Amino acid sequence: MNTVDRSVAYMDAAMRRRFSFMELHPDTPPVAGLLDSWLRKRTEEQGGDPDAYDDSHVRLLDEINRLLADGSPGDRSFRVGPSYFMQDLAHTGDGALERLWKTQIIPLRTEHHWGDGTDVEAVYGLPALRARLNIPPPANAGSADSADDSANQ
Repeated sequence: MNTVDRSVAYMDAAMRRRFSFMELHPDTPPVAGLLDSWLRKRTEEQGGDPDAYDDSHVRLLDEINRLLADGSPGDRSFRVGPSYFMQDLAHTGDGALERLWKTQIIPLRTEHHWGDGTDVEAVYGLPALRARLNIPPPANAGSADSADDSANQ
């Protein structure tokens, strides 16, 4: 169930009898390692060496979840799952990961930290995480923003 669902009411016993339930978390099987496996297979399908793929998405996901575990160790439901990185939006060229971060990851973290004074960009922002993990931005990152800034001056 989603977090909001649990706050409304317990699941009806009649419904519970009709389904099987299993908790899924990014740090336990079968979800743990899923993004790594998916990216290796994707690299191989595209003709690349699956042992030499770019693991930056895996490292970013692991770091977000490490930060969340350090900040709120009692509630695993706020951790980020691999599906955010298993969509075309994360892999479609220039600025794809930046768009994913701006439209999905940061809003999710902002909602989680609503009203607690956390500077979400400083903690979870893509530039901050890249710097912390020593992951360089793409070679052409910021070129579109720079062109927009020049046109606006």
